[in-house]
Amino acid sequence: MGKLVADQLLELSAPLVVGSQQRVGRTTTAGGAPANVTAGVARLGAPARFAGWAGADPLADGLLTGLADRGVEVAVVRRGRAPLSTVLVHPDGERTLLTDRGEGGLEPADVRAAWLTDAAVVHLDGYDLLRFPEAVLAAASMAHGTGVPVSVDVAAATRIGRHGAEAYVELLAGLRSNVLFCNAAEAAVLGLDGDLPQWAPGLALVHAGVRPTRVLTRAGAWEVSVEPLPQGALRDTTGCGDAFVAGVLAGWRAGVPVLDAVRTGHAAAAVVAGVVGGQPPD
Repeated sequence: MGKLVADQLLELSAPLVVGSQQRVGRTTTAGGAPANVTAGVARLGAPARFAGWAGADPLADGLLTGLADRGVEVAVVRRGRAPLSTVLVHPDGERTLLTDRGEGGLEPADVRAAWLTDAAVVHLDGYDLLRFPEAVLAAASMAHGTGVPVSVDVAAATRIGRHGAEAYVELLAGLRSNVLFCNAAEAAVLGLDGDLPQWAPGLALVHAGVRPTRVLTRAGAWEVSVEPLPQGALRDTTGCGDAFVAGVLAGWRAGVPVLDAVRTGHAAAAVVAGVVGGQPPD
């Protein structure tokens, strides 16, 4: 659940130089963590529903059609103008995001019980938690009220730092999530680089690119190594974290042991790393 973003990806042929000019390859797709995760889940053969806010503009029309074509069920409120992220994809595959927030948002009254019908898990986005916290908290509360587990992926470490780590932890704690996803930098800001703090859920997954993923539980911690990509296979890191989340959730809610679900997440992330954009190949 969350906002639908348009990702305009510009694939750079050389490092940027101020005052210079270069040709780029441009791709526009649905983006933002909620859309990327649902597309990833659908690719793995599990039913997925994208719920939340989409713009009431032609750009959002195309994005929603694209998600539906992937087999994702769409259940949204529509208002305003879709957010647009310009993603600079550097020659080494790393990316830089330039974000236009769009116009509109998600209100607590928008959150509908029908969004949770037959749900195995509700996944919430940590950026949306900063932008419309009341709506995200309402969704988490509704999920807990109907017995649906809650998954959360946190915002970037820089965004957490600007908001204040203590204040952000308070928001996260209010969601009462069952599983938490973050990268190594985010984990350090949130105090998840050691034992699980009291506020954290009983399962936290800390991914770190090519380095092993840490699996933190109350019973202990484990590491799962990442299989290296073939030479030249990396095109774009956009959406790799979202693909990892999709793989883990699809396995975890199907009853797969957590460490095996993490390996499924790694494989899903590797697929997305081989394409431009955060959406997996059709």
